[in-house]
Amino acid sequence: ENMSPIQRNFWSRKADALDPAFGIPTDVTFVIEDDAGGCVGEVNAHKMFLAMASPVFRTQFYGSSKDTKDVIPIKETTKEAFDAMIEFIYEVEINWETKCSVDLFYLANMASKYLIEEMGEYVKKISETFPLTMETVFEIAATAIEFCQFEETSTALFLHCAKFLKSQLTSVSSCLTFVAKYSDTDMMATAVKLVAKLDQLSQQEEQTTEHKVKKCPAGHLLIKVV
Repeated sequence: ENMSPIQRNFWSRKADALDPAFGIPTDVTFVIEDDAGGCVGEVNAHKMFLAMASPVFRTQFYGSSKDTKDVIPIKETTKEAFDAMIEFIYEVEINWETKCSVDLFYLANMASKYLIEEMGEYVKKISETFPLTMETVFEIAATAIEFCQFEETSTALFLHCAKFLKSQLTSVSSCLTFVAKYSDTDMMATAVKLVAKLDQLSQQEEQTTEHKVKKCPAGHLLIKVV
């Protein structure tokens, strides 16, 4: 008689391990430091889980020249971004409503630094769906431009901002009003870039409609143009 498969969901409970009450204590503490070397926060984790996710952590904690320290200083990131990386590794749902757009770029940097390919793909997807409002979209677009060295994430986030604005600015006058709002500020260049992207998106939509769809003489049938 064939035995039905037994579900083994041990690893799906990684998130529980972050709770001290679960009974598996963490064995490494990351101290997040600012540029001056001051502590801005601490993040606890389990070396084994980190090593499973990243070959860099695997070498660091279990390689021939392994780091035996239990407290490790971390620079060039924010506590929020480092928290997000740990949450990603432990498969915790990350609430981007509580994080800044700049954390996306720090997370992209850590995905590259620690060779976590899946996290790099995740960052790109989040860049395409990051929460936006008319009050935050301009600042987030400016952040995307500022971190242009992370080309894939920067491009995806800026395009996301432009698409959002396109859905909100539905007339020429509203676009002009938007630009005028920043005309006497150092953010004028960002506003111009956003409006230029809006225009590009509109042209692309027109070209797509023109080349892919053609109306038949009868006026009631739409056919694709090859």
